[in-house]
Amino acid sequence: MKKRRTWLYLFVPIGFLGVISLYAALMYQPLLFVFGDQFFRRDDWERIKPKYFQEVAYSADEEVRLLEQLSLEELILDIGKQMGVKTDERLIEEQLKQLGSTKAEREETLRQMNMTEEDSIQNIRRAMIGFEVKKIVTRDVVVTQEEVERFYREQIESFRIPELRTIYYVRAKNGDKLLLDKLKAASAERFQSLLKQYGEDPEGRAGLHELVAQSQLSEHYNEMIAKAVFHSPVMRIVGPFESQQWTYWFFPAEVMPPRTQPLPEVSQKIQQIIYLEKESVVYRKWLESQKKSNNYLFLPENLQRNNFLAFWSDLRLLFNS
Repeated sequence: MKKRRTWLYLFVPIGFLGVISLYAALMYQPLLFVFGDQFFRRDDWERIKPKYFQEVAYSADEEVRLLEQLSLEELILDIGKQMGVKTDERLIEEQLKQLGSTKAEREETLRQMNMTEEDSIQNIRRAMIGFEVKKIVTRDVVVTQEEVERFYREQIESFRIPELRTIYYVRAKNGDKLLLDKLKAASAERFQSLLKQYGEDPEGRAGLHELVAQSQLSEHYNEMIAKAVFHSPVMRIVGPFESQQWTYWFFPAEVMPPRTQPLPEVSQKIQQIIYLEKESVVYRKWLESQKKSNNYLFLPENLQRNNFLAFWSDLRLLFNS
């Protein structure tokens, strides 16, 4: 009798472990991310993934990045609900109208995007909630005038504008003897008439670079050509220069001297740069704190891990979190 009881005591836990192992191997769906009481599993992802990639090829890294972005969006949406963030249905309607003025036009646009109207509404609603949460979290971010002035002093080089020139050109293919002969003997006045004559030329025999820096011109041709054109007086023909199958003559017509933008001119731009940097820091810190307080777990390794191993790994992580 005692032996029977002993075997019974052994059989029950062994049988239980067998059932659990069978479930883990055949039925368990691995977790991909968790927070609070929310669980997102691999079958959830497989169901919605086609909407994100829409038959476009993607790498494993791209899938992980998109999945992580989705996990953070879901976390923020859940926090937004806790905050009582609401969406304005009128704004959603206005956003929908940008897809088309009539329902038929919107349906056609959404069809091309492989989306339904409900998908579009949900995307708009998610974006609005995320925006409102970020606005609440970063509402105390301010930029002082002292910060703007310090940024201007430290980054003064980025506000220096080099000499800019408006440069016209006429070019001839190496076999175009008639045009080459005209250009070789052209005066400044004759060159300007050639600009008008070839201004609508389908092969682009005439054109201009409007208010470009020497570095920009060198990207189009080479440094030697750019240097020659920028060292030439205005209203004077510079050339000929060969570049690929063309021979070029240039005509610098306008010069904007180098200058440093004054603080009042760039103050608003600087303020925006500093604000976005500070906003990003505040928001990232807040998001990290929310991950901890909501027991957030992101498990991209479960995209490839087999069900049995994922079950025991997930169990261990959930007990430890």
